[in-house]
Amino acid sequence: MNCRKIFVVVFLFVSLSSTATAAPYNYAHLWLSWNRFVQEVYIDGVTDGIAEAYVLTMQTVAQEKWLTTPEPPELANLREKLFVRDTRTKICDVISDLYKDPANSFIPPLKMFFLSRDKIEGKDISSKLMEARETAMKNYKINNK
Repeated sequence: MNCRKIFVVVFLFVSLSSTATAAPYNYAHLWLSWNRFVQEVYIDGVTDGIAEAYVLTMQTVAQEKWLTTPEPPELANLREKLFVRDTRTKICDVISDLYKDPANSFIPPLKMFFLSRDKIEGKDISSKLMEARETAMKNYKINNK
């Protein structure tokens, strides 16, 4: 990873972590303010993090199962829920599109990442989107108590 990407990843981490307890934080404004390069770096970081966490977890928790053939169904289900097969460009486009709806403004980017992936895969995300909106508002109320 070159220095520019490292800087962007550190910047994104600090930006998102410092706003985690701010309430409510307009993640749509944040996401839409980033240029395409920064959005793609964020998506790269998420996908790399998912892959690394999966491998470390499997090596620790399911060492005897994770490299077996055929893959055990429970691991296949987990992998399907976590991994992303679409390009970062598609996910960036869908996240940007979802954030254009003001009702989605307070949903964190990581949640939008998974909603976007599901939408690209043709799944109906309407109930998950409503759930994410409700969770964002509940978190806002909890943080303000």
